[in-house]
Amino acid sequence: MKTRPLVAAAAMLLLIACAAHATVPPTQAVKDGPSAAVTDAMELVQRAFEDVRHNNNDAGPELDKALHAQGFAGLPEEVRHETIFMASLIAWETGKYDKAHGLAVQATRFPEADNVAWLTRFSSAFAIKNFGDAAYSLTMFTQRWPAKLGDVVPGAVMQLRYQLKLAHEDETDRLMLDELFDAGWQIEGVEPSNLWRDLALKHLQRGEVARATKVALRITSGQVALSMQVDKRFDAITLPHRGAFDVDRLVAAEITATRARMAAHPDQLQPITDLQELFLLTGQYPKVLSISDAVVARTEKREGAKAYTDFSDRYNWVLDNRSRAFKRQAQWDKAIATEVLAARLPEHGGINVSQSINLGELYAELGQPDNAATAIIQLGDLSPIGRMQLEGVKLRIAVDRHDEPAASAAMAYLRAHRAEEPDTLQDALLLRGNLDEAAALLIDRLEDPEWRNDALVDMQHYADIIMTPMEKTIHDRWNTVVARPDVQAALQKVGRVETFSIAPGLR
Repeated sequence: MKTRPLVAAAAMLLLIACAAHATVPPTQAVKDGPSAAVTDAMELVQRAFEDVRHNNNDAGPELDKALHAQGFAGLPEEVRHETIFMASLIAWETGKYDKAHGLAVQATRFPEADNVAWLTRFSSAFAIKNFGDAAYSLTMFTQRWPAKLGDVVPGAVMQLRYQLKLAHEDETDRLMLDELFDAGWQIEGVEPSNLWRDLALKHLQRGEVARATKVALRITSGQVALSMQVDKRFDAITLPHRGAFDVDRLVAAEITATRARMAAHPDQLQPITDLQELFLLTGQYPKVLSISDAVVARTEKREGAKAYTDFSDRYNWVLDNRSRAFKRQAQWDKAIATEVLAARLPEHGGINVSQSINLGELYAELGQPDNAATAIIQLGDLSPIGRMQLEGVKLRIAVDRHDEPAASAAMAYLRAHRAEEPDTLQDALLLRGNLDEAAALLIDRLEDPEWRNDALVDMQHYADIIMTPMEKTIHDRWNTVVARPDVQAALQKVGRVETFSIAPGLR
């Protein structure tokens, strides 16, 4: 799968255009009587920048000649920096990410390096999967230009955090998150509560309770607050500040705040999908539909793309949430029909993997394995988590068809890759009736610091919801596993089970 640029394309083009109008100091700026080699290097630089100003395709090669010229090191510092930086930008724009990164590293060593230079280093480091340097670059960028964080795509930060966790670069992750927190970073006006929870835990593990508490008190998500209440690692924060982590109060406040964002941004679908998810969480299924009825009506009139700036990215999720609302009201046919529409829409300009998998799962859970198999027949490249979810759907299809070889193949994959998404394997074991193995996995999840919080969240008691027959089978077997003495003993060491009025979180 191709790496997607982590800086908005339009923003990068603007940065290139601005840089192209930079003025290279004239030859006379070279002090102490330039040698012939230095003079030649300056002439190469000037020609290269003329090419840039005139959008000449030869600018890149000309810059390379200048960078490798014998007299380049004798040029003034500001000229060398600007030349290296421009070469990095051009390499980025032409997809030469290794080259762009190497040059960006050089450019950021100069005192003249600005926010654009560091952003280029961040983006190119991510593109070549040098996640450690991407995190370092983002940390420096945030520290020096916190007001410019709007130039960084939020999804890039989330992807970077995932990669840092996989690489166990905990200290790099903490330093980056601390800078983002101190800069007051938000995602479209909303606190990234899950990040602040993770950062608070890092400080608790360092014995820094005051700092951890300060970070945690910025959390505004009811679901994140729930995940902290039930995990004993957070007791030093949650027990003295119970009111701050009251789940019902926070969810109600989220609904109010999200309604306000909807009103303030009538041209965006993101607040609508956020509010849909909150209504799914609180079991207000008719509201999930009503707040998106106008969006669907506009789209049916072919006005959606004109009405909403994020239509291509978010409309599939409007439909996905509507499908879930129909599902939780046992309106199976409407749930399927709506998910079919969602799956037909492109995702990031390509095949819609997310809704195709969701559609396949829904068909399988309703006993329609042939339709489920058709839904997932051509999905292309998948992320590791996406592949786990796909295998989960294949297992459901195999169970519907009583196809033991196919079921065994899916289980083999899920077992071999359980570290990618252990809760998907958990459900698979329950569906297969492997309760001893399911209990052992749950105990492993509770004992593993990385998996523990998700396991504890799964174990809580939630409001009743309407389930498909297959979901009901998995849920009943789950309750049997959770009640086992060995599981309860593992639970008591690290967390607690409480009862909450909200529905289980989206899976």
